[in-house]
Amino acid sequence: MKSHSDARHASIGLVLSGGGAKGAYQAGIVKALAEMDVPIAAISGASIGALNGAVTAASEFMPNAAERLEKLWRAIADDPPLGGKIPTSIRLLEAAGLRFSDDFRYTARLLREIAHNLLPTILSPDTGALVDNSRIRKLLFEYVSVEQLAKGLPLYVSVHNTNKKLLETAIGSGLARLRIKQNPEAEFLHIQSLSREDQHTALLASAAIPFLLSAQEIEGESYVDGGFGGVLTSQGNTPISPLLDAGYNPIIVTSLSDRSEWNKQKHPDAAIIEISREEKIDRASLLPEVFDIISFQPAKIYSWMEQGYRDAIRCIRPWLPFIGPR
Repeated sequence: MKSHSDARHASIGLVLSGGGAKGAYQAGIVKALAEMDVPIAAISGASIGALNGAVTAASEFMPNAAERLEKLWRAIADDPPLGGKIPTSIRLLEAAGLRFSDDFRYTARLLREIAHNLLPTILSPDTGALVDNSRIRKLLFEYVSVEQLAKGLPLYVSVHNTNKKLLETAIGSGLARLRIKQNPEAEFLHIQSLSREDQHTALLASAAIPFLLSAQEIEGESYVDGGFGGVLTSQGNTPISPLLDAGYNPIIVTSLSDRSEWNKQKHPDAAIIEISREEKIDRASLLPEVFDIISFQPAKIYSWMEQGYRDAIRCIRPWLPFIGPR
């Protein structure tokens, strides 16, 4: 059995995209990589991918990482981390989503109305968020220690600097998703280079969906979910760049969306191994980019874990003669 330190002769990077509850899919991927003994050397993640990446990076062996991720996601299925306000938020978002039209100007106007008039009535005046992140914080401290991270694989996470203007950040991201206007790109943080006090904060920041979870402050700057940066090309949500810039190649990439828009042409010299799907990852028929992300239903979680495992086995097995253990 190889430890992470034994794997550092390799240069294989693993990219774990953001996608909320669909992050259970990545637990299946890590299980498959462990079984195939793929020597992962570094990880980058966004949002839920940053949290899954932290558990993986901080585990001494890949089989340990797979076991811990499965345990984590079973715990999440038993006690969803976003708490009892989610049914209310789903109804609110669904009501807004049903009013979306193909008229971009109308949709942009609607986004602004929701942001200015609806959100202030349901957000906590103390945190500016809909949901208390104490459950996520508890899971993070339970499954990831800074001592383990210090000895683990290099971990990079994407975060989005709000410049303390959260409302403008959310509106800018929404307009970018509608292809009206590109928004600023995400930043990438190397977790092990941060102070111990800031490491968990950075992980919480990467998963802080604006208004749903509170922004996090690092060295005087306010950060939220990295997936909200560089939306048009998924620059922040599929953080390939930090691994390539650090010299890792090939890169194993997975997306948690059936409408992935990350720019494959941006990295022409990289050997990118994409874990593709035979079946859709989306489970919700209406606005899956909203409802699948925040709906931590046990049946969905277990199906995503199994799907991720099957897809990783199918996609990675042909590469094993080239990337397997030496």
